[in-house]
Amino acid sequence: MAMNSRQKRALHELMTRGTLTAQQENAVLNALGDTGDPGRVTDRFAEAAAYVGAGLVLGGAALVLGVSWEDMSRTARVAVLGAATVALVVAGLVVAGGMSAVRTVRHRRRRVVSTVFSLAAVTAAFTAGTAVRSHEFAIGATAGLLVAVTGYVLITTALSYLVTAAAAVAATLAWVGESVPDSALLGGAALFALGVAGIFLSVVNVLRPARLALAVGAATALFGAQQPLGGNAPVAYALTACLAVVCFVTYFGERSTVLLVAGVVATTVVVPEVVWDLTGGAVGGGVLLLVAGGMVLATGLVGLRMKCGR
Repeated sequence: MAMNSRQKRALHELMTRGTLTAQQENAVLNALGDTGDPGRVTDRFAEAAAYVGAGLVLGGAALVLGVSWEDMSRTARVAVLGAATVALVVAGLVVAGGMSAVRTVRHRRRRVVSTVFSLAAVTAAFTAGTAVRSHEFAIGATAGLLVAVTGYVLITTALSYLVTAAAAVAATLAWVGESVPDSALLGGAALFALGVAGIFLSVVNVLRPARLALAVGAATALFGAQQPLGGNAPVAYALTACLAVVCFVTYFGERSTVLLVAGVVATTVVVPEVVWDLTGGAVGGGVLLLVAGGMVLATGLVGLRMKCGR
């Protein structure tokens, strides 16, 4: 049967005191919450209506801007985009039941609020970028990041994290590009640092969902590490090797499969690159494949041995 509000508050207090974990609280709510509840159909209808409404708001704004963009003044463009952003934020608050209820909203409403806030981050980025006359992309990405972070703090979901991570990457690349145009080295180093910071913050449970944050952080760091490959290959090798070491060392304490996989991928990427560079390309693709396979096998055996030793 469905739980009433007092029961839900009591369950949430148990989680707050540490008696239950957040995952256990959600499992109990999922097991006892909506089953057999006559309001379930209403909730589904409200969820569908919220998604359709958000889509219509974005579609309407895009249509207005697409048809009249060249004829509209900067002020009019900002007004349309800003109105869409405000409408999305207000819609999210209404679905959640008010500002005070955003952090505790559950189930379908949680997904709706997260989606609407994520869309608001996108429109906020376009609003800020349109409002200024210089550094449009950098300022827009920064504004989108601020809104995305706010939404992520208020309601932490996989979608809100992905939007925040994407905005962080965009803002980092934008400001580096504004400072030092066409600098693959600096841009790569900045992304590498951002990815490693993401790994660290997910390990200490600041970023959630932890596995997703680990995977995105590792992917961002690897992408950044490979950026200097064209003009500063040794730096790319060093950064990629450092990522592999970070992942393997962190795996000893965290024991997350994501870290092991990330370490294996980084190793598999950097070793053939170094061998190819040191031999001046004399080593054939078959030998490189053997080297990569040997590295994967070795790291896999190490991982299995560590797992058995727990």
